[in-house]
Amino acid sequence: MKWWIRDIIDLEYFLYKDGETPSGGKQKDLHERDRNIFLESVMPDIQEYKTPDRQFIIKIWLNRRREEEKTDNTFLPGEGVDSLYGSFRFIFLFIGLLIGGGLGGSFLTYTGDSPVNVFVYLSIFVFVQLLLLLLLFILSMYRLFKKSFLSTFPLYSMISRLMLRMLLSARNQVSRKLSAEQRMQTEFILGTILGKSRTYGFLFVLPVFILTQLFAIGFNLGLLGATLFKVATTDIAFGWQSTIQMSPEAVHSLVGKIAVPWSWALQGDAAYPSLAQIEGSRIILKEGIYHLSTPDLVSWWPFLCLAVLVYGLLPRVLLFIGAVTAQRRYLGSLDFRQGVYEQLLQRMATPLVTTRSSRVDDADGPEKEPESFFPVHGQPAAERGIAARNLLVMIPDDIYDSCSRDEIESVVNTGAVYTIREIIRINQDYASDRAVLDELRYMDRMEETAVLIIQEAWQPPIMEYIDFIKQVRMAMGDVPCIRIGLIGKPRTTTVFTPVKDEDLKIWAGKITAIGDPCIYSEGLVTNAV
Repeated sequence: MKWWIRDIIDLEYFLYKDGETPSGGKQKDLHERDRNIFLESVMPDIQEYKTPDRQFIIKIWLNRRREEEKTDNTFLPGEGVDSLYGSFRFIFLFIGLLIGGGLGGSFLTYTGDSPVNVFVYLSIFVFVQLLLLLLLFILSMYRLFKKSFLSTFPLYSMISRLMLRMLLSARNQVSRKLSAEQRMQTEFILGTILGKSRTYGFLFVLPVFILTQLFAIGFNLGLLGATLFKVATTDIAFGWQSTIQMSPEAVHSLVGKIAVPWSWALQGDAAYPSLAQIEGSRIILKEGIYHLSTPDLVSWWPFLCLAVLVYGLLPRVLLFIGAVTAQRRYLGSLDFRQGVYEQLLQRMATPLVTTRSSRVDDADGPEKEPESFFPVHGQPAAERGIAARNLLVMIPDDIYDSCSRDEIESVVNTGAVYTIREIIRINQDYASDRAVLDELRYMDRMEETAVLIIQEAWQPPIMEYIDFIKQVRMAMGDVPCIRIGLIGKPRTTTVFTPVKDEDLKIWAGKITAIGDPCIYSEGLVTNAV
């Protein structure tokens, strides 16, 4: 199942809608919906004794959500982005053709008095492009060395602003014709494109880079077309002159070096003008052009066309192919380990069993999923869990002694999707926290580990605590996701109680403001009432 950018847009749109769902009963409905998708659509396609791939599972979930949402009168944001980007590709290529053809045609206007200067043609249409390519390479290497994002590149910013203005203009023109649902989808397209660069990195940068290459490809095709058209339809003459005293031998040596990429494939004058032709096309101002022979004056156009083809068009085609290939590889390498995807996969992997226990709630026993839902090709679901990972649990000092390991297992490990690796006491004092952070820096197998920090949501998220979370991220690197498991006010029997909606919103706002998609918060006791 290949991924496309339109899939990412639709995925983010559906997750955004789910994120707006209030906690409580509707969250339980989300769990039931996603679990059923997993049981009905994912499990039948899982090969025996193999753990399903995250991309595979989420793509199936996305396809099911599309089927449920799609009607004749609605469109999904991914379709809008795909259609709009297709229009942008055509527009950029067409504008490049117009500009390249227009500049080439106007430059090659020949009145019969003065031939077209070969050096000026090369300088404007070949050397400038080479300088731009060199500048792009240097800036790319610099940003790679500095680990700076490509969005700081001026050309990227200019094209991004142009695209944004076109998007806003299109939105304003059609907004009156859209329903409230369609307007929300349009707004979401803009918000996703502008706000997801941290999550998807170069995935949302490459389309702009591809558009730039399409413009350059169009420019060079237009320039070549204009040059060939002028050569075929007019008696155009090319010559060379320079204030610098250059001998014909020096010019012949220079054009020979320029023609190295294609001279091996073309023999004789087809690769570049001969020394005699160069001597015969030299323009001396006081002597005019009447003494110059026509064969020498027209000998330059194959060389000029090949120079544009090799130094202008070919690099842009290669960059375009490279960018498209990089986009496909990037889409194929998405691991979906950020917080919101972890929550989705947990809902799909976790059986429909409430997290309440006799200590959490005094109601009847837990509701269990039918036993027939668990086996997959004879293998228990606990062994086939898609989110089966090691779990590192951090508990603040003031509630650490109130949390037994058995209770932690029953609350945070519903469905046996985790193996608790270690339970760590935090927030004792500065020295102990520093020791914990130092220990985290040298832990192995962190790519296979998830982190859960338990926190009482009724306490406000003070800056010291947020700073500690950031330090945990710095100590552990970018790989593991950090889940802030929120609990409510403790009872006499347990500290694992439900969280009020207003407390969830406050913490969600603070955690989101960190700007790390792999740090997220959620109510830990989601099914208790």
